[in-house]
Amino acid sequence: MIGQALGITVDAWRKWVRHHTRTQSAPSRRRGRPPVMTAAVRQAIRKCYEEHLKQWGPTVLAPWARRHGLGFYSVGNIDKAIADIKVRPDPKQRPLRCEVTASNVVWAEDGASFRENGEKHELLVLQDEHARYKVNDRLVDGPATARDVAAYLEEAFLRHGPPLVLKHDGGSIFHDDRVRKLLDQYQVVELTGPRHYPQYNGKKERSFRDVRAYARAMHKQYPWMPLAQRIQAAIKDLNDDRPRPVLSGCTAAEVYLRDRIALPDRAQIKKEVEQTKATLMAQAASRDEQESAGRRAVEAVLSRYGYLEFRGTMSTNFQAAGRKE
Repeated sequence: MIGQALGITVDAWRKWVRHHTRTQSAPSRRRGRPPVMTAAVRQAIRKCYEEHLKQWGPTVLAPWARRHGLGFYSVGNIDKAIADIKVRPDPKQRPLRCEVTASNVVWAEDGASFRENGEKHELLVLQDEHARYKVNDRLVDGPATARDVAAYLEEAFLRHGPPLVLKHDGGSIFHDDRVRKLLDQYQVVELTGPRHYPQYNGKKERSFRDVRAYARAMHKQYPWMPLAQRIQAAIKDLNDDRPRPVLSGCTAAEVYLRDRIALPDRAQIKKEVEQTKATLMAQAASRDEQESAGRRAVEAVLSRYGYLEFRGTMSTNFQAAGRKE
């Protein structure tokens, strides 16, 4: 009567009775990895690790222990067993900040694409590596050509005087015959950054980022303003108006004019670079060392003259110990 009142069916009642009257069997022992590693097993694993010159890691020692009947142990347990004798790689050193010590020693050039009304333009910018001062720029329709590069380089050479070294990437427009002839005419040493490593020209990359950000902000404020005018306003801000923390609060133009020096004999610099490059090529033990010989030769000669210094680590922590601006 009660079951009917509660809505319990006969089948449900039978299932409940069977479930609560069956005999409970003893729980079977769980198979798998032993929960605790014995001292003998731990010693065997450590001995194997040292016998193989510490070259077998936990992922190799786990199947080795299984193959030798020591048990099924996880990689994590084996890693704990050898933690105190495990070989750990030396911590990577943070890259050093490389700074040019005077104006007109090294210039860097690069190009960046912009779009206006669906049409592509390319901005070429030539920047002094010491002061971050843009010594020249040129906005061209479509992709820039070697003729554009040679023209704006010569403009900058005539206006400011040629630098000792011109740094750029491996783009074909920077290595055209007319550009090389111009560099030879003014006795400028060419410095090409490593392939697929834009960080080598990091100051220039950050400069384009700042130009883009300023131009976008101006476009939101003045949507009618043409691209060329926005870019010129951005370059003026970066050159003449913006105090730079990395330049101790000075502007790029102030530092560029303040730190101009009398440059050494260009022919002697080129000669020393070629001699150093030949020495490095003779000592090279790989293709990478051969390809980087010219770059390392330029860096070595500039360091020898005191024009290139390595200062502190590259960090955004401006209060870090040892950081120099």
